[in-house]
Amino acid sequence: MNIRAHWQFYKDCFPFIYSFALVCLAFVDALTGLFILFTVANGIGFLAFSSLKSQEFYFYYNLGISKLKLLLSLVIINAIVGLPFAVIFIIFKQLFFANA
Repeated sequence: MNIRAHWQFYKDCFPFIYSFALVCLAFVDALTGLFILFTVANGIGFLAFSSLKSQEFYFYYNLGISKLKLLLSLVIINAIVGLPFAVIFIIFKQLFFANA
């Protein structure tokens, strides 16, 4: 399994995922925004990459990585990277904004 290719795909989808999550965060509360970040934003990031950078899929096809594997690695890496930040955010919110 080529971890570098999966990590590169995550870095390519990262701007789409987090920009969508930030836009959603403007309209919903923080915990719902985190939920969107870990669920819906992955799909939106994948669709944005598919439509805007579709030619780059040939790079992953040549390495033997299908779109399904890329999507699954996107979800897993996003959870690994984002989960510590989500936990820190929830603790910070409980400590300083529990009464709000």
